Amino acid sequence: MPGGAAEITGNWASDNTGWCILMSMRFLGGLAIIAALCVTLSGQEIAGRWTGVADTTDEAGTKRQEQWSFEIKQADGKLTAVSIGRNGEPGAAVQIQQDGTKINLYRFLDFEGGEHLRWKVELRNGKLVGTFAALHDDPKKWIYDRIGAITLSTSAAVSK
Repeated sequence: MPGGAAEITGNWASDNTGWCILMSMRFLGGLAIIAALCVTLSGQEIAGRWTGVADTTDEAGTKRQEQWSFEIKQADGKLTAVSIGRNGEPGAAVQIQQDGTKINLYRFLDFEGGEHLRWKVELRNGKLVGTFAALHDDPKKWIYDRIGAITLSTSAAVSK
């Protein structure tokens, strides 16, 4: 054929069956690659006990390091989470939302006007990396909201 294209001969030129087989093979190959990527993302397990430190700064510029621990479980395709107290025991329930490798955790503290806590993290290289924010409902009692980076790593459950 002119222009350097390969010449198609035999049944391939006159029969659409060969062309359909070739295109089907390409399609299935593409599906296999997509399936492999999906398995890789879902294979990164987020269930377990996670512990980390948030390096926060409030509106006055005060820097803090805040220790956080969570237990995330998966049952019937649904995630649940609880905070872990300093004694290693499960504490209050934490709302959890997942979108692929991105996870949001929410908790409301009903203390002196209320405080909204939010952890917005993403699973990267086996760690949950992102930000922690604490926002207050009563600015007269809690003058300064705070926000900062956090990295959570899995940890073994505390032995009893």
